Amino acid sequence: MPQLHQPRQLLWSCISAISEMVIAQTLSCPEPIQNVSTRKLLLKYVPPLLLQDILNCVMRMIAIHHAPRASAKVVTCLLEILIHPRLLELRLSDLSYVGSVELEALDMVENTLIKLLPSLSHLTHLNLSTNRNKITFPSCSTEILQVVGCSCPNLQLLDLNHNNRVTGEGLLYLYPSDTRDGCAKLEKLFIQDCSIEPEDVAMLIHFFPNLQIVGYKELGTSLQMLKSQPRKFSWKRRRYQYCLKLTHVDNSLSRVQRCDGDVVDFVCESCPDLENLKVRVCDEDVGGMGRLEKLKHLELRFYTGVHHPISLSTLSYLMDHGHRLVSLAIFCNRLHARHIQTIAENCINLKKLFLHANAAVMDTLLQSNENAMSKLEVLSLRLGHDELIMSPGACDIACFLVQPAKALQELYLLVRSHGINHAFIVRLLEINPLSKLKILIADAPRRTLAAPMLELTFDTAYLIINSCPSIQLLGNLICWSVTSAQVAELRAVIRMCNYNLTIIHTQANRLNNKHF
Repeated sequence: MPQLHQPRQLLWSCISAISEMVIAQTLSCPEPIQNVSTRKLLLKYVPPLLLQDILNCVMRMIAIHHAPRASAKVVTCLLEILIHPRLLELRLSDLSYVGSVELEALDMVENTLIKLLPSLSHLTHLNLSTNRNKITFPSCSTEILQVVGCSCPNLQLLDLNHNNRVTGEGLLYLYPSDTRDGCAKLEKLFIQDCSIEPEDVAMLIHFFPNLQIVGYKELGTSLQMLKSQPRKFSWKRRRYQYCLKLTHVDNSLSRVQRCDGDVVDFVCESCPDLENLKVRVCDEDVGGMGRLEKLKHLELRFYTGVHHPISLSTLSYLMDHGHRLVSLAIFCNRLHARHIQTIAENCINLKKLFLHANAAVMDTLLQSNENAMSKLEVLSLRLGHDELIMSPGACDIACFLVQPAKALQELYLLVRSHGINHAFIVRLLEINPLSKLKILIADAPRRTLAAPMLELTFDTAYLIINSCPSIQLLGNLICWSVTSAQVAELRAVIRMCNYNLTIIHTQANRLNNKHF
């Protein structure tokens, strides 16, 4: 049986109660005098250590539960009450749940931040990321970055995702100079969908020696600039005595679907600490990755406008260096059984495996005794480029991969096959009891129709619930052979038994991948 819901912890109950009190006081009277009174009361009776959690809780509650009343004036009052000089983290991204607001409201909240940020010299994490599709809180302008560069020398993480007010000019204020300390300790910077050019990012990477993670869609272009314009970045002179500290490089979301072979060569030469790499490649680009001795997480997309086959270089890399990998994701057109066999034999330390292909080719017999991936915790198998494609070999592949994975916690089967039925789940539980499984998603790949597509039934759902004691998420039942009435009955039983279990029955297929 699934685990039961546990009562809320006392500490969280206190944080939640205080947050509700602060919000109620502010909504009833959002005035400066009331703000001062509430702030004094908090500072007198609440330990400073808890104010961090209260701030996060208040921002989330006001945005989700009181969105219609979350005006710029109310948000400003809450910030003035809760922000204090000892704050280490300021996370306002939850305010994006408020929805669309007027530009005047953004300016009002920005002006409040400009007034409060100079007191936050201890700040290490600042999150002003917002919603990519709306004009909503929070926002970040050049003026805010100017204050951050002058007032937050200890900043280690800066998240500005989807803020189109952020420009290359604003990022210049993060650099140390004669008039400001800057943010020389910056390690993680997220600037997806901002008004920033690849050249600006290249300059940041070069002149901020502690940067480990840069979240930027065209990161590969920026790295290529470092390599192709050595005079501009003084790279040629320093390349043998200077290395980047980047630990993560993700160029998989680039709008330019081209081969990242030059990016791979660059990171192999200049990023010895690289641990996580996501790139678009041809087979011959993979062989050189063996030089990255600390690489643990690898995502390979064999698509650069045209599909590329997996061949000898990739298989050779997996055979020689697969034991280093902790997670592996492969996106390709055709996935052969011999590719799967090579992964299973050599990637013995894998905890996460994502295999996404437009077609599976069963060119060899999968022998279960040759699968050494006993540490696998997450498995995602997506076969077929749309919901109409049948994958007859999917069941054999799934059983082969699941059998030794006694620690499996998440299983995603995004395949359409007549073999995915109740008897298949029975077989799966016979070869592996899935005692630690928390998430099971069975759906059709890139599904657009809300229609039964898998021959999984109401009895299958009960079988999984009764057989997997750790199960917490089960779906997507809208494409199973299950009626809405049966889903309602299932949810009623879960509520009555107080199971910590969520049933997914929704038309949206959020696991769809737009690149394949």
